[in-house]
Amino acid sequence: MEFKLSDSELAIMQILWDNGETRATEVADIAKTKYDWEKNTGYTFLHRLIKKGAVTRRDPGFYCEATVERESLLAREARETVSKLFSGSIGQFVSAFFGGKAISTEEKEQLQKLIDEQK
Repeated sequence: MEFKLSDSELAIMQILWDNGETRATEVADIAKTKYDWEKNTGYTFLHRLIKKGAVTRRDPGFYCEATVERESLLAREARETVSKLFSGSIGQFVSAFFGGKAISTEEKEQLQKLIDEQK
């Protein structure tokens, strides 16, 4: 998986992840409702994703399906963001993310669990 996705392409991926294999017309309809895009805009981003190999197309009916799992792609995007913006420092990222905002007990427990798993 060596492709980069734009925010709009990621929006189309979210639709496919949420709905599974879906006809292109339905993807474009969902994007129109959710993002107020013209139908052709949804098709354009869908075609780009097919060219990149992030989505497969099955005929007849132009059914589309994501070829990469949500968790895998989001984890990669998160690592790249931390690397690019925080020189790879998870601590700097967490500090900037919370930015003085209080975190819930549940969030603290989740973070502690992640830290403990890394030991």
